[in-house]
Amino acid sequence: MESIHEGICSVGHGGISILNGIPTGYGAAVAVDLQAESCVMERGIEVQQSDLVNAVMEYFHKSTGKRYGVKINSGIPAGMGLKSSSAVSVALIESLQKATGLSGYPPLLSALISREVGLSVTGAFDDAVAAYHGGSFLTNNTAMAIEQRIDFDWETVFVLLLDGKRGIAGPEILRKHSSEFMEAVRLARSGDITGAMNLNGRLVAEHLGYSMEPIRTADRYGAIASGITGNGPAVFALFREGQEGPLVDCFSRRGKTMVVRPIMHDGSD
Repeated sequence: MESIHEGICSVGHGGISILNGIPTGYGAAVAVDLQAESCVMERGIEVQQSDLVNAVMEYFHKSTGKRYGVKINSGIPAGMGLKSSSAVSVALIESLQKATGLSGYPPLLSALISREVGLSVTGAFDDAVAAYHGGSFLTNNTAMAIEQRIDFDWETVFVLLLDGKRGIAGPEILRKHSSEFMEAVRLARSGDITGAMNLNGRLVAEHLGYSMEPIRTADRYGAIASGITGNGPAVFALFREGQEGPLVDCFSRRGKTMVVRPIMHDGSD
């Protein structure tokens, strides 16, 4: 058994959006090989000063009457739409569960806490499920239930352009366009995952006021799908592995660029 004196650690994965959960209540994400690690100790480490971490820590304090130290190490760029908050949250919740013996499904707790304290419009249950398990899932974020596991094409890579410039509109405006986004939900349910990603990513770009130019550039370089992930500002472009090089060179001249790979479901329930 892990010793809390040495630190009890868990990890969560970053991800890329297939369906933004705000407009319809249905969300989907695919986990990628970016990680956040949470290590919980009995004392000696200050609690990270972020609203999300503090909200989770307060939840466990109310449940156990104890306070713990925690150290978060994340390789996921924050505030980019790459699911960094969900990855940190599920990792922290799982490590605290190991330390305290409390039970519960970490993605559900993450979504409930995030929504309760106003850190997420929907609770981001889809992001939390992918962050916890790896793989890809379609979820009903209103009911906080998994609808189906998605059979993603694992022989692919994502090229990411981390531009850092937010769209001109707030994400709540996406709800006004729910009928358009429901077509992306229909595509995902039917198994056309790249079609769903393409439509969703472009609708988000259009309605939040992002430039379409990087997305059109990705298309010219042969991307299978491209668009905005989450609420942005990161642009993703999906390629067959080995075909991404020219776009990486192009995007690298514009700003910070990363190449990440989707990761399969870990096999847990």
